[in-house]
Amino acid sequence: MLLPLLVTLCAFITEFGRLYWTQNVLQKAAQEGARALSLAPPNQLGQRMPGITAQMLQDIRSGGLTNGQSAHIALVCLDLAFNPFTVPPAYCVPGSTVAVDATLGYVQTSITLSLPNLGSWLPFYFPLAAGAGYTIVDADSGYRITLNTSALYRYAGN
Repeated sequence: MLLPLLVTLCAFITEFGRLYWTQNVLQKAAQEGARALSLAPPNQLGQRMPGITAQMLQDIRSGGLTNGQSAHIALVCLDLAFNPFTVPPAYCVPGSTVAVDATLGYVQTSITLSLPNLGSWLPFYFPLAAGAGYTIVDADSGYRITLNTSALYRYAGN
């Protein structure tokens, strides 16, 4: 009678550890991407964006996340008051060679990754409540969640 309870407890500990580990890998990739973007020379910010995105995907895969290709990565330029530009400046367009001007204050990277089958091997239904950093994608099963993380750095390239 105690064995099913212990197995269930171990399953929850394992799944929580997997969720925490995944969030940690995503946060590390976002921080590294934002750091690289913040240090890009003023005339190469746009040129370096595709490479930084590719490196972030590589960091996710090297962290052991096999579904890292499905990650949505956004690189955003912010003004000095932490506001995103309504229209991205020419220097903040991937591949651009336009030099950064004095309006750029911060750069932000964000990653969204859907985790299918989280806990699907559990022998019963136990829904996860939506909380900070993740949202439920499939309300019927409660086991498919999406993790969101971001990193914000001051632009130091100029």
